[in-house]
Amino acid sequence: MTRYALLLLTLIAGASYYFANLPVTPPPPREKGVVLEGVRLRLYPKSDPKAEWVFYAERIENNPARQVSEAEGLREGARYVDGELDLTLAAPRVTIDRNDDLTLPYAVVEIPKECYVIQLGSEGGPPVRILQDRGFTAPTFTLAGPGISIRGEGFRSDFKLEDASWENGEDIVEMDNVKECASP
Repeated sequence: MTRYALLLLTLIAGASYYFANLPVTPPPPREKGVVLEGVRLRLYPKSDPKAEWVFYAERIENNPARQVSEAEGLREGARYVDGELDLTLAAPRVTIDRNDDLTLPYAVVEIPKECYVIQLGSEGGPPVRILQDRGFTAPTFTLAGPGISIRGEGFRSDFKLEDASWENGEDIVEMDNVKECASP
């Protein structure tokens, strides 16, 4: 009798060890998370703590599997630094990744303090990226402001446009036609 009990106990211990060491696969993340409609989203980038982005969108969808949020039907976008308007952003949609960086099909950025309007990318072209710790990257761009017009490719710049670079550019500076920018 003891022999059978010892054999049963060994079988139970062996089965327990086997099942305890089986790999456990976590369930795959859901493709679709929360969907919000007609919302205002505030984004506080970790890599740029003084900045705040505000987006008004028809629809915002979170995708846990890709770790992104996508805002469709973007009605308004703006970046504030220390509570003051830094720039406005117009685009059909924006994708926000887990690092708070933005990807857009194309965008129009207005910098009111400098009276600049920047067309980043173009419809059907490669995407535009806005990296919170670096600024803008775009395949093509056109910058217009009082007395200045610049077009080029491979645009990279910080948010203040102090460290801007591009390739194959065409610069037009008209110092005689410099007009004061009207305050927004």
